[in-house]
Amino acid sequence: MYGGYDASTGPKTVVTTFNTVAVAIAVWFLFGGADTVADWFGTDFDEAATVRRALLAALSVLYLLRFIATNFVMLQRKMEWSESFTIGIWVLVIHGTMAYFGGTNDAGVSVFTWLGVVLYLFGSYLNTGSEYQRKLWKKRPENKGKLYTEGLFKYSMHVNYFGDAVLFSGFALVTGTVWAFAIPLIMVCMFVFLNIPMLDKYLAERYGEAFEEYASRTAKFVPFVY
Repeated sequence: MYGGYDASTGPKTVVTTFNTVAVAIAVWFLFGGADTVADWFGTDFDEAATVRRALLAALSVLYLLRFIATNFVMLQRKMEWSESFTIGIWVLVIHGTMAYFGGTNDAGVSVFTWLGVVLYLFGSYLNTGSEYQRKLWKKRPENKGKLYTEGLFKYSMHVNYFGDAVLFSGFALVTGTVWAFAIPLIMVCMFVFLNIPMLDKYLAERYGEAFEEYASRTAKFVPFVY
């Protein structure tokens, strides 16, 4: 998962296709598809306010655009086929969960809905902004082979992961239902117990003392906290 640099065009195309299909299904469900699905199961769904449905659709589309930019422009690491299918299925779950719980919530839009949008945008900045800063730094010849510890990564060793946690917490808040928070909760657990330990092991082996010094003075996940 870490340590290789490759275009991985095939796997990245597959995972992007999954993501695109997931967003298309979510938008379809939010704007008319819910009635069709309800007919399939012989039930009725409440319908969310148009504003909430529009926000959910917009956030799904924005995530897809960021996903494409991140995978094909900013990140050049190798992606295995197994990873592409795993992430592909996961994004189907994400967009489906947000569309279902948000699209069938008939509660009125409130200040918390808009707070969710703010958190989503802030988390997007932390994730994509930090990756972009690192990409620009890595492009300079004098930085080749060095550990990046600047920009937003000064505040957290894995600020990009933290950004995803904030982003999807905001997304869940826009749905207006507590059940949607299962998505950011699962993501945080995956980051803390799987991704971060794997990445830290790789970084420690590659950068040695530079990584140890960086780890000793920098929060691992949540800036200034953990």
